[in-house]
Amino acid sequence: MKLHGIAGGILLIASGLAGCAGFNGESAASASDKTYTLSWAESGRVSKRSLDELEALGSRQMSSHYFDRAMQYSNSRFRSISFDALLKQFPSGSADAVLLNCFDDYQGLISIEDIGRYRLELATKIYLAPGVEPPHWLNPLLILVPDGVDAPFQERFMTANIRELRFVKLEHYYAPLNRVVEDYPATAQGLKKFKDNCVYCHSVKGVGGNKGGSLFQKFDFSKGADRENFKEQFLGFHHKDNADKQNLEQFVDDLGLGEIAGFLQKLAL
Repeated sequence: MKLHGIAGGILLIASGLAGCAGFNGESAASASDKTYTLSWAESGRVSKRSLDELEALGSRQMSSHYFDRAMQYSNSRFRSISFDALLKQFPSGSADAVLLNCFDDYQGLISIEDIGRYRLELATKIYLAPGVEPPHWLNPLLILVPDGVDAPFQERFMTANIRELRFVKLEHYYAPLNRVVEDYPATAQGLKKFKDNCVYCHSVKGVGGNKGGSLFQKFDFSKGADRENFKEQFLGFHHKDNADKQNLEQFVDDLGLGEIAGFLQKLAL
């Protein structure tokens, strides 16, 4: 398949059949080979759309300084569709959020309110500047914050490689974690930071993605030494120069990591 980029850039095409596509001469599955699933947790309803069908809703070319800032890139370009316009094609019922299941076991979660408030888009194609070597996870669908929107700088607005959009209720999804704050109100900030930065890769109590493995298998949060080790390992891996371009250090500071560790200490009881 012939790939077309902007100004000689690299074009990524979502590929459920061939994995990461379009890099270093690898072959890419065509858009018609790829389908995305929309489903409803309450009713069990399922709808599937190909990349071409999604773009037919009304796609546009755009840039995102938010994306470039997070990735330390410049001049990135995208073909995208309005996330809000997509959701309006399907009745959400009592759902107030969209769970984003990804091919690499990453799992994002965006409230329907935030989708409208920040005018979020879904990138169906990604064009990077010449010479940029993208990480393996950077594939459509990708959450995009448009230029001119003052969205908070958080990991959740960088979800990529999405294969399924699932309507859920936040109170039901987060119930196992929220119970900790009910018993230990002082952990509220730690829970918030965990939701914003960690749960997408590290599931706990059956909540979240599994890309990075279980934190409870890696650390004993009842021990002060392990809580400090958690902070050190986090900063040792999730820094701006890591190979996977997962720079979470820009989203959460040392104080925030301490609050996350304190929340996980109570969650493990």
